Amino acid sequence: MAAVSATQPLVAGLGLRATARANHLQALWQQACDWLVQQPDWPAGQVPTVTTLAVLAHKAGHPALQAWRAQLPWATRLLALPPVQLAGQPVPTQSARLLARYGTGSVAEAAALVAAGPGARLWRPRWVAADGCATLALALACAAPSFDCVSGEAIASPLEE
Repeated sequence: MAAVSATQPLVAGLGLRATARANHLQALWQQACDWLVQQPDWPAGQVPTVTTLAVLAHKAGHPALQAWRAQLPWATRLLALPPVQLAGQPVPTQSARLLARYGTGSVAEAAALVAAGPGARLWRPRWVAADGCATLALALACAAPSFDCVSGEAIASPLEE
């Protein structure tokens, strides 16, 4: 996993089931923050913030995501990624269900890496909500993605949760 550096933009990839709620996402973010500030390279007293949230396109309008994002005390960019952008993305977590459905073992990890751009690295594998309804992974942004992503609104998709 990557060394922690607060100077590079922080990208969060999210995986969401229909049952996810904003408090699930907040709990995952808190776990990630607690981990980050304990890393030796993290600047003392600096509060982690995320510059970009990346999700599957058909999850961009998820009520939990919208509610959590509205509660964040900083602005974030929301990238709604088409499932094809995640296919083949190598990740440390390997879920057979997600591999069959999306072509990658973890939606959160793949979304974070794709949104962070070429050369991106995960800080560590995903965090999973206690009931499994949401996941969050963090990546170091090394460059802008090499494709256009849809920002903001949900996109109609034939895929189901």
